[in-house]
Order: sequence, then C-alpha cells, then structure tokens
Amino acid sequence: MQKILFVCTANIFRSRFSEEVYNHLADDLNLPSRAFSAGLMVGRYKTRTIYAPALEHLKLLNIVPKRKDELSTHIDDLNLKQFDKIICLDKNEHQPMVRKNKNLTNFTMEYWNIVDEPFVSRNISLPQCYKKVEKLVDQHFLELCS
Repeated sequence: MQKILFVCTANIFRSRFSEEVYNHLADDLNLPSRAFSAGLMVGRYKTRTIYAPALEHLKLLNIVPKRKDELSTHIDDLNLKQFDKIICLDKNEHQPMVRKNKNLTNFTMEYWNIVDEPFVSRNISLPQCYKKVEKLVDQHFLELCS
C-alpha cells in the first residue's frame, strides 16, 4: 500500500482537499494507495475542520469527503516514516516552515506551487490541486500497469 501525505499550513484547505480527491480517484481505480494530510502550523487558526470552500468544491466534483468532521492534524503528530511521498502544496510558503521544523530534517519533501487565498482565488487553486492530484494518481496507476 503506497501512502501519500499532503501538507499545507493549517490542514484545512489545500491539503485536505488534495487528500479527499486523491482517495476518491484511487478508489475509483482500485489502487493500493491512500493519502492523508497534515499542517505545518496547526493550532494557530480557529478553523480546525475542512474549510467550507473546499467542501463546496468537492461537492461540485461529486466527491463525498471521508474526513469531513475530523480535526486538522499537525505534521509533528505523525510517523512520517510510514509515507512514501510527502508533498507540500506551496514551495514559497512551506519550505521555510519545513526548514524551521527540526523534526523534518531527515525527510524529503516534494513541493508544488499551489498558492493559498487571499493571494490566489480558490477558483484557481482548487482546480490546480485537482489537476496535480489527478496526474499523481494516473502516474501510480501507470506504474502498477507496467
């Protein structure tokens, strides 16, 4: 079972959306792969469950979120050794946070460039997330078929 971890700042928007999309698409293809998500600064924000605009976008995609009511998870509360790939959703935003976290020094992070609100509209960032996650799922599917 391949495990992917999506990481953002508060674990309420981009990472949670990516997790739900990944698991939905992987389920559709019967892939032995699952995603989870976490945040680098969980606890500094009032909202601790998935952000309403992310839920709205999932609904538009006919994706029923499996962890809708679960609280956000801090990256330090996970055993990162269990993940095959760790993806931070915005290099400019997250790389400095990763560098400051001594618990992350021994892990390789992949960085995407999905910029958060208010700098980029959710109508841009969430479709970007979807496309990147879809491509990742497709890559895993092709790897299994070859």
